[in-house]
Amino acid sequence: MGFYAEAWLREARNKIAFQPDQPATVENLTAQDFAKLTDAVEKAIKAALIENYGSIPQKHDHKKLVAICQSTGVWDVLPPALKDLVQEIDSYDVASEVEATSPKFTSAPADKLQRYFSLTHRLIDYIEYHVIGNDSVLRRLRVA
Repeated sequence: MGFYAEAWLREARNKIAFQPDQPATVENLTAQDFAKLTDAVEKAIKAALIENYGSIPQKHDHKKLVAICQSTGVWDVLPPALKDLVQEIDSYDVASEVEATSPKFTSAPADKLQRYFSLTHRLIDYIEYHVIGNDSVLRRLRVA
């Protein structure tokens, strides 16, 4: 793993790690917990940009994850399941301000939320090993 991306990937993993005193379930997932998933996906994607460029250029320092992926070339290397995750997370993040007043996130069943956690772990690993860990892929990113 690269020097620059290590902290970002670690922080992404920490966002979605369950605490020892919490049950390993997503049945009671709140909007705040789902926001952590969103943040973890964002940090993983931006870790690749940082590893490629050394920082995040101002034009990519926003929360429109699909747009970031498409404009930098990350989208081209993501498998379909991870593209779907990024699209769903991105659409949730846009709607999150509207739903922020809701005390509980209830628009997705527990099995779908469990899938989000699983795919988020896969996305972080994929970014680490197949994007950042592969120099030929990393050099193809168009960050600047």
